[in-house]
Amino acid sequence: VGGDISFLPRRVTDWLKQQAKTDLNRSVLTHASELNVRPSRITVRDQSSRWGSCSSTRALSFSWRLIFAPTDVLDYVAAHEVAHLVHMNHGPQFWRTVERLVPAYSQAVRWLETEGPALHKYGVAPLSMD
Repeated sequence: VGGDISFLPRRVTDWLKQQAKTDLNRSVLTHASELNVRPSRITVRDQSSRWGSCSSTRALSFSWRLIFAPTDVLDYVAAHEVAHLVHMNHGPQFWRTVERLVPAYSQAVRWLETEGPALHKYGVAPLSMD
């Protein structure tokens, strides 16, 4: 990575966000195809309060920090939000849809509960020259 070293944290973060977008797009499109649905938009953001969301306009948004999670966890979050394209709630039918997409989803939920909070420590930080 060329350029001024002071820009390195931002450049690495931008690269990680792009990787997250690539992986999440792949998972979303796979699960959306299984359910014969389509999101209006897929975005990756600097979200700190949730891993993903689905708006009433069918737009899906995800935290870029999912790139640090195991692949099955990232895939679960994508499937969870895609399931909201069918059921805009967390009722029994919603969870059956999630289970259809990711049969072992409960393991991913547990990982997010125990390990997920630590992912929020990652981001752009000043680079120490010490």
